[in-house]
Amino acid sequence: MIFDDDSKLRESCSACMADQGDVESYDTLMNGCRIIGRSFLRLYSIMPSVTTRMVYARYSGSGMISFNRTISGFSRNGKTLDEVVARYRLKDVKKLNVAIMYDDSNSMTGWWRSKNMSTKVNESQAPQSYAKVACLSLMEGLGKAADISLWTFGSRAEGPFNANTNMYRQLISRNGSGGTRLDLALQSLIDVGWHRKRGINAVVVLTDGVPEVGRSIYAEDVLVNMKALELIKSLQSSKVKVLYVQLHTDDSRKFKKSGGYTMAEFGVAIDKMGGMMMNVDTANRISDSLFKGLQQVLKRR
Repeated sequence: MIFDDDSKLRESCSACMADQGDVESYDTLMNGCRIIGRSFLRLYSIMPSVTTRMVYARYSGSGMISFNRTISGFSRNGKTLDEVVARYRLKDVKKLNVAIMYDDSNSMTGWWRSKNMSTKVNESQAPQSYAKVACLSLMEGLGKAADISLWTFGSRAEGPFNANTNMYRQLISRNGSGGTRLDLALQSLIDVGWHRKRGINAVVVLTDGVPEVGRSIYAEDVLVNMKALELIKSLQSSKVKVLYVQLHTDDSRKFKKSGGYTMAEFGVAIDKMGGMMMNVDTANRISDSLFKGLQQVLKRR
């Protein structure tokens, strides 16, 4: 770990949620996330894939002369400068496209946990605060090295947001919006054709529960479970890499069954399909898990 305690950043995130005009808290949050992101990027060396190819072109004073091709040209068309061929190596960098699926369900918030659990939970201690710090760190760390899109999902899905559509503010302002409709976010991603982008495409999901409608109706939740898995499988068939990060910071949520799955069972189902599932047991490990997981999932063929 690079930081033993990011409580100050979580408090700043909570302050920004309460007052979006709090410039001091916003600056503290973003500066801290930038440091975390750049440090983890160096640690895990998440770089776009690079391939090298040989290029042959008419000689223009640069590059090495390809004698074989030049002699062949002289033989066909005579000895002219137009037939002199140069060769040089060209590096092709594949663009990295990352779609972040952020869980904005009520259970991610402090107000919902305080209402439904026996203990008082401040927003700075709720999963949404450390999940947002981790997302912002990933966004700042990757910076211009990747094209990042954001979807949020609760009872509905919203997005895509990007750097040109106030992505940071959209993420920070979220404070719970019902159920856990991951299926709607994945469907939105497919509908806009994100999975067909050129380059390497990776979907990162951060959630504290199983996809569900939120009304505790078994039949409804089973359909949402199956739809989410079906859409993940469809994305993988389009060579999209999937990183599924589960927040296991609360035992009462870890073993809760929604539809046909507990969190552990749903994560195993994704793992068996070829996605990468990671469990986060402590709040301070989430940023580390995001970068480490992304590094590992990008290495998969």
